Amino acid sequence: VETDNEDVGKSVSEYFGISGSDPKVLAYTGNDDGRKFIFDGEVTVDKIKAFGEDFLEDKLKPFFKSDPVPETNDGDVKIVVGNNFDEIVLDESKDVLLEIYAPWCGHCQHLEPIYNKLAKHLRSIDSLVIAKMDGTQNEHPRAKSDGFPTLLFFPAGNKSFDPITVETDRTVVAFYKFLKQHASIPFKLQKPTSTPKPEGSDVKESSDAKETQSSSNSDVKDEL
Repeated sequence: VETDNEDVGKSVSEYFGISGSDPKVLAYTGNDDGRKFIFDGEVTVDKIKAFGEDFLEDKLKPFFKSDPVPETNDGDVKIVVGNNFDEIVLDESKDVLLEIYAPWCGHCQHLEPIYNKLAKHLRSIDSLVIAKMDGTQNEHPRAKSDGFPTLLFFPAGNKSFDPITVETDRTVVAFYKFLKQHASIPFKLQKPTSTPKPEGSDVKESSDAKETQSSSNSDVKDEL
């Protein structure tokens, strides 16, 4: 691949997550798993031949795109990238809800405040992780999406199995009920101390609830 070729090389380079002006030797399975391999070494006939033979014999380690691992990750919603996916999402001691999103996705932007509110409510539950990953810049074989946003649930103690695709209304209450039903580790929120409501707040809350409830599974994904 000629990475400085605007017609072909640039789009291929972006897909493979490579940069620089030097020619790159790549391999790609081209089937459903879409595994990618990058030759790393001195470009000689013998080494490229060996690379090709190892590829055909399935001896190579696949390459997956990844943003840099965040220096800090102590927000309510944990940031997942390709290189910390195993550490966060595949932690067998945690139930993990993962949103795979795209920065340009309108449905993802609509979901963001709801998702943040869910994470804020559940931040005291040590066994539960609410996380998100930019699907345009990061890859992992266990994080397959058919559009944005895709929501996947990885139950604790069952990370060797395929994750559960979350198909529910996009509301805090619906997500909470889903997690209560599917979490491997039971959890319970502490009931907050009640405080007097300002006059007229019931009307606003009723209006907000109706607006939030209207977000359902119909037409809630942008295409890849």
